[in-house]
Amino acid sequence: MNLTLLDDADVKVVYDSQGVKREVLISYEKYEEMLEFIERYAYFCSQEVQERLQKSDEDLQTGRYIGVEAAEVDKALEWLNECHPDHSGGTRL
Repeated sequence: MNLTLLDDADVKVVYDSQGVKREVLISYEKYEEMLEFIERYAYFCSQEVQERLQKSDEDLQTGRYIGVEAAEVDKALEWLNECHPDHSGGTRL
């Protein structure tokens, strides 16, 4: 499956009288989708997130983690927020 942000149906190219491309038009909805994608990508690629992912990998490799059953997720999140109050309210798992 090849996913793209835009396909031919989403784009209208405007040419001048000499046949030179002058403008590319897309719907506002597509524009918003692209912005949302870029924001998610930028967040994931930020230095802070990459450092947290690297730390997570190190924690997993050295056994610094707890196993949690699905029914106990709320308790695990409470524990995480108590141990790491600087991440409370914004914890991402």
